[in-house]
Amino acid sequence: HVVRRGETLSEIAARHRVPMRELKRLNRLRSDTVRVGQRLRVPGRRRENPLPRLEPRPLRPDQELARERGRELGLGTDRVAQNLLKDPVEARWVEAAAAAPSTVPSYAYGVGTPIERDATMEAVLDAEAELGILSEDRDGREEGEVDEVSEELALEENDDSPLEEVPTESTTPTADAPEGPGTLRHPLEGGHFLRGWGSGAGGYHLALDLYTPPGTPIRAVERGIVAYAGTGVRGYGRFVLVVHPNGLVSAYAHNREALVVAGELVARGQVIARLGNTGISRGPHLHFMLIDDGEHCDALPLLRPLARFRNGNVVPTTPSAWTTERPAEVRCLPRSARPHPGVTRRRRSRRR
Repeated sequence: HVVRRGETLSEIAARHRVPMRELKRLNRLRSDTVRVGQRLRVPGRRRENPLPRLEPRPLRPDQELARERGRELGLGTDRVAQNLLKDPVEARWVEAAAAAPSTVPSYAYGVGTPIERDATMEAVLDAEAELGILSEDRDGREEGEVDEVSEELALEENDDSPLEEVPTESTTPTADAPEGPGTLRHPLEGGHFLRGWGSGAGGYHLALDLYTPPGTPIRAVERGIVAYAGTGVRGYGRFVLVVHPNGLVSAYAHNREALVVAGELVARGQVIARLGNTGISRGPHLHFMLIDDGEHCDALPLLRPLARFRNGNVVPTTPSAWTTERPAEVRCLPRSARPHPGVTRRRRSRRR
């Protein structure tokens, strides 16, 4: 990629759908500053221009007349300049960067924490890369290469482990922990815990599975910006990603329907989807993920009210809050650290 006037490193990373830190590492950049004309290597690209070259279409007679009239009035008619205008979603990111704090209490990072556009975009791109979003559209993929996330989800569909982890005995008190700074709002009202982070064969399940009847509203755990809402990730069905202040990303999978669109600002507790059974799923549930810097984190200690089993007992955990540094009670691992055992077996068989 050749840097053009007005481009920033974060915009280049966003355009090519790669994390900004990866772009810096590949090009050995010590700062975020780039200069006009500088050539940057972009990971996973086979060609320099990520978009196909488009030839201008001829103007219709009425358009020619309008252009001539515009010249007479001194109006700009540069079509290239018009095409370089930011799209509506990009405009929402800029708007969000300067937006006033939400009137809804923002507990995760304190009231008034700004949502910085560059940090937000980098967090989204890291999460997209980790989850395989739009990975089939990447030019750098070799023919026949398998999407590891999709493969793990396909295996999960055939996982014979029980979906619900019902305790045989529990002395956990029914008292709840207080909501406050650094906590996350429980995404479901009146739901119960199915299985948690680190469950499944080899501990591969780095997420929370929660249940309420199909169609139940799913709420944003904290205020933020919708980074993705669609069905482009194989296995997750209707899928919503929300990026929060300080870069945490929450993900909501298998929804019956998404009620938000990319670029939309959401408040803590706002309904963003309805629970469903779309994608590769073994029954209606919410597959909830919390992602920090590309790692999947256990959100259980942060949820308020605390998660409960179907019998009403609190799921054993040490309630915590995430205000600045990551708390010790919140475990985080990259997806690659806990691959599905079936994926590992398949990789070994391919090498043979």
